[in-house]
Amino acid sequence: MIGRLQLSAFAGPGLPIGAVGLPLIVYLPPYYASGLGLDLATVGLIFFLVRAIDLPLDPILGHLMDRTSTRVGRYRPWLLAGGLTLAAGSFLVFMARPGISPASAFSFLMLLYFGYSLLVVSQLGWGATLSGDYDQRSRIFGWWMASQVLGMILVLLLAPMIGGEDAAGRVHAMGWFVIILAPLTALVLAVSLRERPAVGRRPHVSLAEWSALARNPLVQRLIFLDVLTSVAPGITGAMFLFYFEHRLGFGGKEASILLLIYFVTGFAAAPLWIGLAKRAGKHRALMVAGIAFAIFHGSLSLLPPAGLALAMPAMAIAGLPYIAAPSLIRAMLNDAADIDRLQTGLDRNALLQGLLTTTQKISYAVPVAIIYPILAWIGFNPREGAANTDGAIMGMTLLFVLAPVALMLTAAWVASGWPLDADAHAEVREALAARA
Repeated sequence: MIGRLQLSAFAGPGLPIGAVGLPLIVYLPPYYASGLGLDLATVGLIFFLVRAIDLPLDPILGHLMDRTSTRVGRYRPWLLAGGLTLAAGSFLVFMARPGISPASAFSFLMLLYFGYSLLVVSQLGWGATLSGDYDQRSRIFGWWMASQVLGMILVLLLAPMIGGEDAAGRVHAMGWFVIILAPLTALVLAVSLRERPAVGRRPHVSLAEWSALARNPLVQRLIFLDVLTSVAPGITGAMFLFYFEHRLGFGGKEASILLLIYFVTGFAAAPLWIGLAKRAGKHRALMVAGIAFAIFHGSLSLLPPAGLALAMPAMAIAGLPYIAAPSLIRAMLNDAADIDRLQTGLDRNALLQGLLTTTQKISYAVPVAIIYPILAWIGFNPREGAANTDGAIMGMTLLFVLAPVALMLTAAWVASGWPLDADAHAEVREALAARA
């Protein structure tokens, strides 16, 4: 059993990771489009290109981490470098001034995402070594995801308190939150936990090895699940402010309160999903979460304009399954990594975690790259106070509601075929122990 202090130290970098991830999806694209003078299609293209170029970075970093052997450990040097790089990139991105060129916006985002990759992949690789127990892994990555949601909550609370009503002030406050916490939490983790030694052979750069990994049916299923369950909230995040301000008529302050309620209930529901995974298995808990998301998110389409009294409980309920998919899929990946190690003898924890980090990045970029041009095509104007036609509002509403529901129902169906439950995983661990 891993103690809560150890889990807190491990989960700490999730605070800046969550705090930077939320603005990248919800606040920065609209801010760059309306506050810094870039047009909507250009913003969508920039955010997509950064993600596309960043595509191979996470698995490459994971592979390098798996091969790293230093006096201070495999992941510690990468983690510390990630905290510093994320802080530097966040300063450039969040403190950008009006009139910024597309080339500068692209360069600043690239640096931010590089630091993000360093921090996330090293933290996840380290977390994959903390326990081999089926249920403990749900707990470890439940804490990991809960810390990210807590980071989102804190940045939502602090941004208006520090930045006031001004959009630029709120964005700057979010940036300082990340700039301070990224290196600080990385340092706390680096000095608080010991790294466990590698439990398999270090992987080499081999086309045959990578091809075999790409053909692994468990890895393929997890990547597909991660795409489905990441694109769905990516769409809702990219369109959240548009839907609640232009369709429901809420101001920016009210929309932020609703988003805060959503994340608070998501954070509070973490023990629910950890407990359900322990009782029914991770994949069954994931199925329940996918169906719940579809029902709760679909109900948001029934909200009347300016009905804050109804919107608040609706958002509280809709937030309940938010934390489930990313934490459960990461824990399921660790179980799949045990099978990979049994079959190959290779310790590829960080590489596998990097693969999912890559798919998650793509999945969050795709909504901005696809949805924003569609919104522009149907004539939707995102600027505050803009007059949109009924057709534009209806098209935006259909995109916001139907696409995520279809994706999450598909994910629930895909998860139903997952073959690795607690009993099957116990047999794999026994085989690994016998070979060791």
